[in-house]
Amino acid sequence: MERLSVSEREKLLHELHGYMAWVGAEIPYVFEIDGTEIPLHELVWRLINKKELTEAETIGIESLIRALEEKEACDETALAKETTTREEAECLYKEASGLLRAIMDLKGIENEAHPDKDICRKVLQKKIRDARGLIKFVDDVV
Repeated sequence: MERLSVSEREKLLHELHGYMAWVGAEIPYVFEIDGTEIPLHELVWRLINKKELTEAETIGIESLIRALEEKEACDETALAKETTTREEAECLYKEASGLLRAIMDLKGIENEAHPDKDICRKVLQKKIRDARGLIKFVDDVV
């Protein structure tokens, strides 16, 4: 198995720390918390489309964000190891960017619940639209 070079590893880590690393990433379908698998993709989708959140759901979102952030940090740590193969690195990167996507979506839901943060959400949505437009433009040109 081919090991990842230092420059390749640094590039992947740099990309993960980029502002839009999670744009276009797929949220993992299943996520394990304390030995229990949850349908993360479905859960995030359901919460995004919900009109109002209960207090319990808001607390649950906060807990889920913390768990996702911990797992994403573990993926980054594993990605930084010199013994990482190219295949392992690709899997770790894909999972980490998907977790970042879930985190950003959940934070968006959380911010939406607070009207004073509505402007931040709209600015972020515009940036996402702009980034997607740029990606589409580049794909069309290439």
